[in-house]
Order: sequence, then C-alpha cells, then structure tokens
Amino acid sequence: MRICQRATLVALLVLIGIAQIGAATASDRTNEVPSVIAADLRRDAEHAWKYFERKTSSLPGIVPPNIWPEGGDSYGSYDIVTMWDMGSLIMATVAARSIGIIDEANFDRRITGIKAFLKQATYTRKKVRVPNFRSRVDNAASVEDGYDATDTGRLFVALHVLEKFTGGKYDFASVVKDWTIADTIKKGVISDIKGGKYSPAHSNIYRYYVGRGYDLWSIGHAPVFAGETPDASPESRSAFLKTLGEIGPIATEPSLAEIIELGPSPYASVIADVLGERQQKRYEETGKLTSVSETPIDRAPWFTYQGLDLTREGESAWTVYPYATDKKWDTPTFANYNRTINTKSAFLWYAVRPNSYTEKVWSFVRERAKSEQFGFHPGVYEATNTPPANIDLNTNATILEAIAYILNDRKPLSELRQSS
Repeated sequence: MRICQRATLVALLVLIGIAQIGAATASDRTNEVPSVIAADLRRDAEHAWKYFERKTSSLPGIVPPNIWPEGGDSYGSYDIVTMWDMGSLIMATVAARSIGIIDEANFDRRITGIKAFLKQATYTRKKVRVPNFRSRVDNAASVEDGYDATDTGRLFVALHVLEKFTGGKYDFASVVKDWTIADTIKKGVISDIKGGKYSPAHSNIYRYYVGRGYDLWSIGHAPVFAGETPDASPESRSAFLKTLGEIGPIATEPSLAEIIELGPSPYASVIADVLGERQQKRYEETGKLTSVSETPIDRAPWFTYQGLDLTREGESAWTVYPYATDKKWDTPTFANYNRTINTKSAFLWYAVRPNSYTEKVWSFVRERAKSEQFGFHPGVYEATNTPPANIDLNTNATILEAIAYILNDRKPLSELRQSS
C-alpha cells in the first residue's frame, strides 16, 4: 500500500512540474528533491547513522562491520575490519557531517580515532609498510597479516574524499606517504600480499574502481583495461562488454558508488547503463524487484556476491556466488534461497538514476529492510520478502553516501567541502 501511495504522489508531483522523478537519468531531470521525499531521505540517513553510534571500541569512530540480535537488547558482533570497512567508515562520517547529522566536534573526534587506527593497523614485510589485511576493531591488532589491494583501493577513494572535504586538515596524506604501496606493484600489476607472498590482485569487476583509487594518490600501475575506453566508439564499448563477460558478473557496487563519490568514469557509466536496463527488464518480465550487489546474509556461508552474468540469458544470468568456494553452495537452490533485493544497491540506484522503477525499489527496501534500532538490514530475501537478521557497516555507510549525494544537489562527495 505504501508503494502505491508513493507512486501516486510522485505522479502528481510530475504533473505540476515540481519534480521529474520519472526521468530516465539524472541528466534528464532537475536535482530538486520534493520536500516530502527529502524528509524521508533524511529520516533514512538518521536511522542509518544509528549503526555508527553504538559504543563498541576504545577508538572513537570505529564500529564492527556486522552485528546481529541475540535476544532482548543484546547484539553479537563480528569484530574484525578490513580496509574496505575503514573506507566505508570514513565515507559514512563525511556524509553524516555534510548533511548536518553530526556536528564538527563529533566529526573531529571520529576522524581522529580513524586516523589513529590506520596508523596502528599496518603490516610490515621486510621494508614494505602497508595497511594490514584484517585487524581487530578494539585495538587495531592484526588478526590476519597481509595486504589486500582491492580493499585498499576503496580506502584510497575515501581518503581522497576526506582530504578534499576537510581541506587536508587531518593530513591523511602523511599516513599514505608512510605506506610503501609502490613496492606492491609488480611489473605494473596491482598486487596483494597473502601468506607472505605477492600475487596479482583478482579484483574482478572492482578493478576499475580500485585503479581509480590508486590513481588518486599517484601510485603508478599498468592500465586496468588494455583497450580504448568504452566511450571512444561503439566498437570499444562492445570490446569492453566482452571483457566484462569474461571477468565475471557485474553488480551495482562499486560502479554506482564510484559515481556518487568521484563522478562517472567511462567504465562505471557503461556498467550502470547495462545493469540498470537489465534489472528493470527483469522486473517488467517477472514482477520481481531486482537490485543486485554483494550481500552479507544471516546463514552459512554468510556472504554472497550477487550480480548479472553478461554471458547468460534469462534467470540463470542472475547469479548468487558464495564467499566460500565449496561446490555445495554453487547450486540453483542456493541462489534462489539467498537472492536478495539489496538495500544499499537500491539507495544507490535511486541516487544515480532516479526514475519510477528505482523509486519503487527504494520505497520497498526502506520499509522492509529497516531494523528496529541500528540502521538497515542488508537486503530483503526475494523468496520470502523478509530481511536477514544481521545489520552491517557497509550497507549503512552506503545509504548515508547515497543520501548525502542526493541532498547535496547530486554533487560527487569529492566535491563537497566542510562548512566552517
């Protein structure tokens, strides 16, 4: 009923020229947001921020990446963070400050805590110093030594946004300079360090975002795509799409996150075009709301990569791959049981490509995926229309980013500046 009411409201607003919610792309519409929707978005942002207000670490600004209810007011938590999580913490804090959810003193306290954490969570291998792979929330101690280039690429984007937002006030450039990231580039290839050994980073669809993060800090590497950029010609676009099919499924993240954080790139734009069209087409053909991205779940194997395989047609193209690679998870039954309408994906689509379909999906998840206390659940299971019990950092950080983007006239977060 709520979805129908909102659709009616949007139609009326279009008729009287207040907004153009039904436009196909952001370039076709005004950035003005109707006050009733702006109010809903702000309430969503405030509720998402509650996730970050839980006191869980001796260092301010640091929270666990995943929590779940254990009865009454008790919550269990997974207390190990990656550098992807740290990037999301930074983005959430910048977003919250940019729309006035937190004041300058709170922002300062949290960013100072994040800086202290990053300086402690460092992995040293011989003379190489890099952000550590997995570290404890409460004291930044290493749980698993190593370096993950994909996660750190996300962190680099966040640090760039933060430095721009604050005018370099917190000097995170000195933290980045202290790391010897260039030493991890092997023959031009962005590399991980796992088990004490170097190996090429298998970033899959994330490679374009990761490469852009490295570029922001002038860390030289070979091009992440060998051909012409996909906007050069129809042939180059086709070649890029063929490469995407070979890489693996595409998903909302990180391409739409990249657009709201840094502005579009030729790679992110093509991925958004193709995925957005196919998601809406699936809904029109099946009646199933579709919004795919990586999704933590509340049952084994606990994390899934959900996306679109461009080499397939029909329902089999909508993949659900487990984080664990055991063959017992690689079945249609597993996929159907765990496929979700992803919450952060829905907010990203509504931010970047506002139209009647993305508004419908956003309306659905904001009602169905809202937790009682601490933000939003990661999605809604397609099979049951119920959310997983867990609540996670990255979902709520992305919600805050998306809303900050909308309420700041759809400017990329890298263009926002903290008011004095």
